Amino acid sequence: MTKPAAPQESETAVGPSPAIAEAQTSTEAQTSTEVDAARAARAARAARAARAAKAAKAASEPETAKPPEPVVAAASSAVVAAATPVQANQTTSRAVAERLRKLRTRRLAARMSLFVLLPTLLSVVYYAFFASDQFESYSVVTIHSAEAAPVLGLAGLIGIPGGGSAHDVLTVREYILSRDMLRRLEDDHAFVAHYQSADWDWWSRLSHDASFEEAFEYYKEKAAANVDSASGTLTLRVRAFDADSARKFSQAILDYSEASVNALTERERRDRTAYAEAEVKRAEGRLGEARKGLLRLQQERSEFNPLASATAAMTIRTTLEADLAKARAELMALKSYMQDGAPKVIEAEQRVRALGAQIANESRKLIDPKKEGGLSGSLVEFEASMVEKEFAEKAYASTLGALELARSDAARQHRYVAVIAQPSKPDDSTYPTRWLGVLSVFGISFLLLGIGALIVAAVREHASL
Repeated sequence: MTKPAAPQESETAVGPSPAIAEAQTSTEAQTSTEVDAARAARAARAARAARAAKAAKAASEPETAKPPEPVVAAASSAVVAAATPVQANQTTSRAVAERLRKLRTRRLAARMSLFVLLPTLLSVVYYAFFASDQFESYSVVTIHSAEAAPVLGLAGLIGIPGGGSAHDVLTVREYILSRDMLRRLEDDHAFVAHYQSADWDWWSRLSHDASFEEAFEYYKEKAAANVDSASGTLTLRVRAFDADSARKFSQAILDYSEASVNALTERERRDRTAYAEAEVKRAEGRLGEARKGLLRLQQERSEFNPLASATAAMTIRTTLEADLAKARAELMALKSYMQDGAPKVIEAEQRVRALGAQIANESRKLIDPKKEGGLSGSLVEFEASMVEKEFAEKAYASTLGALELARSDAARQHRYVAVIAQPSKPDDSTYPTRWLGVLSVFGISFLLLGIGALIVAAVREHASL
């Protein structure tokens, strides 16, 4: 019996990929070329040996001897036979290399078309037929302050404006780019609804289900506020999908900014006036307490002005001391020519004693070591009370002056927004810049393709190690 034939492989079996087949063909061609080259080398060595043997034999035989032509012919035939396969293999290798080069070229062209030319073509179509025109309104403002601080040091040499004005401009810029500004624009002018309209292209408009934070990020892309530190000015740029809306939004932002500056100024005025009024009330309370303390001392000491009483007592004492000195002089004069018991001498002695007693009495009014009271103690207490009263009066007068100054200062405007260039109404669209957008897409696509090719090459090289 005959054995059943083995099942043949289906002709539809999946064969190796073209790249693997070409790689195997290239490897086999390289191996065949190496074998043929070895054969040609051996044939060449044989031919050289034959020529050397022929030369040696010709040298040993007479000159009339003929060379062995069959040997030379055989050697030449061997060389030609060995060279023919080498040339054929070289031709095959060049053909394989040419096919590989064409394959790489086609792959590179396909990648360039897919990853560079296609995105560039799509961007051209988008910018040419779908991109919505955007208009930009331009305005310039600055903040004038009545309290411009002097500029010292390096800032003054290079022309940087005063610290107060620059600070106010930066404050306005932060308010323009804040969420409060977006909220006011949305409440008063439907800012978000304008950018969510279906009349604009899908790529440029704001999504209908965008959150407030997403709308705020979109707002910062459409509104820009740049500060020039050299001139102290603020440049406002607002983009919208029509010229009227761009100008309307820009004017609204300036109005809200001016209202914010005025609110800050008014608050500062109220703070200054309130502080001055509080100081006046504090000084009034201090002056009232000082007056009450002085009145209480006058009632307790039964003295209206101890200083005046002390001055009067000192005047009386001085007069009495002068009279006492005069009386003593008269007594000494009488005793010089009269007896001690003479009536005039006795009268003079009594006058001297009376004046001495009166002087001692006046001295005790001023200072009496046996008593805690007296004009000395009253004078110390009254002096402290009088000094407190005088200081309270001066402080009260000073606070009244400060209050009047604060009120007059609050009556004038300290800072205000000065518009240098009113919001413009553009007559032509400035965005998007179509040629720049197309070039950007082309450059970015080309750069990403190069980076991807480098990454793939690195991965393949790493895998082959």
